[in-house]
Amino acid sequence: MTDVRASPSELEFVEAVAMQLEQQGLVRMSGRAIGWLLICEPAEQTLGQIAEALSVSVGAMSTALRQLVPGRLVERFRRPGERGDRYRIDPHAWIEHAMTQASRYGEFRQVTARGLELLGEEPPARSRRLREMYDFYEWLECEMPLVWSRWEQAKKERMQHDPCGAGRGTQ
Repeated sequence: MTDVRASPSELEFVEAVAMQLEQQGLVRMSGRAIGWLLICEPAEQTLGQIAEALSVSVGAMSTALRQLVPGRLVERFRRPGERGDRYRIDPHAWIEHAMTQASRYGEFRQVTARGLELLGEEPPARSRRLREMYDFYEWLECEMPLVWSRWEQAKKERMQHDPCGAGRGTQ
């Protein structure tokens, strides 16, 4: 298989994904890897293929992929008989990532509760910011199970109408 460089429009998409993910705290090169793996064909790529497609160094892409694999946003695997690793997007990674983040809402609410307890005798103005944060995380903690339930229902309904997922890869 020969390496292929991404087209200008593909590179624009990849960069847009990278910029969005950078705003969420991810390193831009890691965001580029995700952007490319979302649209590349074949869906499984070697390190060299990804670097070549994006016209970046293998070293920079290797570092980016090493940051993504432990968080399970990108899956590294090896085909039997091949010497090199391949990378692909785990279709369930986004849901798992969001659920992991949501599980932390309760933990953070508990931390803010300790802060409110600490400021218990202080004037209410001093704890206003912390109270707002506590209330928000308490609300998220209650709402997220409903969101997951609605997502599962919507996914079931979509699969009934479109059992192949129309190429969306979210089966």
